[in-house]
Amino acid sequence: MVSPSTHSIAPAHRAIGRTMLNKVPELADRFARLLSEQDDFYREVYRVAPDELRKVCEANFTRALRAFIDGEEPALDAARKTGRAQALKGIPLSAVLRAFRLAGSFVYQDLLEQADLSSMPADQILQISSQVWQTIDVYSASLASAYNEVATESEQHDEWTRRSAWLELLAGHRLEPSAVHNAAQVLGLPMTGRFVVVAGAAAADDRAPEADGTDTNVTVSEAGEAAPVQVSRLLRSTGYQSAWRTGPGSEIGIVVVERDLRTLREALESTPVAVGVSTPFGSLRDVPAAVERARLAQQCVPPGVSGVAVYGDTPVTTLVAGAPTLAREVALAPLAGVLELPEAERTPLLDTLRVWYETAGSAKVAAGELFVHPNTVRYRMRRVQELTSLDVSNPVAVAELYVALEAHRFAPS
Repeated sequence: MVSPSTHSIAPAHRAIGRTMLNKVPELADRFARLLSEQDDFYREVYRVAPDELRKVCEANFTRALRAFIDGEEPALDAARKTGRAQALKGIPLSAVLRAFRLAGSFVYQDLLEQADLSSMPADQILQISSQVWQTIDVYSASLASAYNEVATESEQHDEWTRRSAWLELLAGHRLEPSAVHNAAQVLGLPMTGRFVVVAGAAAADDRAPEADGTDTNVTVSEAGEAAPVQVSRLLRSTGYQSAWRTGPGSEIGIVVVERDLRTLREALESTPVAVGVSTPFGSLRDVPAAVERARLAQQCVPPGVSGVAVYGDTPVTTLVAGAPTLAREVALAPLAGVLELPEAERTPLLDTLRVWYETAGSAKVAAGELFVHPNTVRYRMRRVQELTSLDVSNPVAVAELYVALEAHRFAPS
C-alpha cells in the first residue's frame, strides 16, 4: 500500500509531524514504559535492557514520522531490524505485532493532541488516521517477514544440527567421547543407559513422497518433505524418550528402554506397519550395529504384514532375511517340486506346511486352524514329501524344509 505523495500532505500535518519528530526521545521513553506495563514479554525486556528498548522505539518512531511528514513510503530497515532482533530474543511474533499496534495507537493519540481538531476539517483528520494506520500496516508486514526469515533460518540450523548429530552417531566407535556427548545432547538422549534401535515402515497413508533415496529425518528432515511419523508418534505418546531419523517410507529411532522389551513390544503392537527392534545396547557408540539389526529384524516381518520382530527372536528367519539372495538360490531348492505346481495346487500345500510348523506338527491342531479334516492335512503333508523327497519324520529334513519355506515367504512374488 503506497502512501500519498508529498503534494497531498497538508502543511498543517507536516508541522504536527515536525513537532513530534523533535520530541521523539521523550515519546520513545514514554512508550517503552507503557509497553512494559501492558505486555509480559516486553516487561522482561524493559527490566533487563531498558535503554535498548528505548532505542528501538526511537528508531522506528523517527522513520515513521519522517515518512508521515514527507508523504512517502516509510523506510523499512528499522522494522526489519526490529523483527530480526525480536525473533533472536525469542519474543513471540504475536507480541511484537501487538506492540506495533499499540505504538500506532500511541502515535495517533499524540498526533491528535497536537492538532487543533476544532479548526481541522473532518477529511484532514481522516487523512491523518489513514496515514498512521497505513504506515503501521506496511511496518507490520515488513517486520513479520523479517521475523519469519529468522525463524526459518533457526529451524533449518536446528535441523542441520540434529542431522549432523545422527551422522556422527552412525560413525560409531570412531567417535571421540566429546562427539558422542555432543550428539547425545543435541538429540536429547542420555550418554549411557539401555537403548534399542527401532526401525518402522510408514503406514500406507503416511508415506512421504519419494526423494533421492537418502535417509531423512522428520525431526531431522534432509529433504524437507512430509515424513512418516507413525512409530515415533506412538512411542513419544507412551512416554518413551527417543530420537528419530526418517526417510521415504521408513523411520529409525534410538529409544531409551528403562523397561523390558516386552513392554516396548506391546506398545508397538498397535502400529499398522512392520517394525523391527534391535537387541539392547548400553553405549551410543553401538548405534550403527543396532541400526543394522533393527532393519534386519524389520525384514523378518513378512511383506505386506504389520507386526513387531525383535532381532534374534526367530534365528532361522533372521538368517534368511539377512541373506535373501543366498536363501533363494540354495534354500528354495527343496521346494522346487511344490513351487512348479499350478497356483490352485501349490497354495493349499504351502499353507498347510506353514500351519503344520506353527502347530508343532500336529495334524489335528493344524486342521482346526485350516478348517479342514485332519486326514486332509495328512494327505497334503504326504504330497509335500513326495514332491520334495524329504521325510518330515527326519529332523534334518524338517529343518531344511523349514528354511526353504521361510526363503519362499521372503522371496519376491
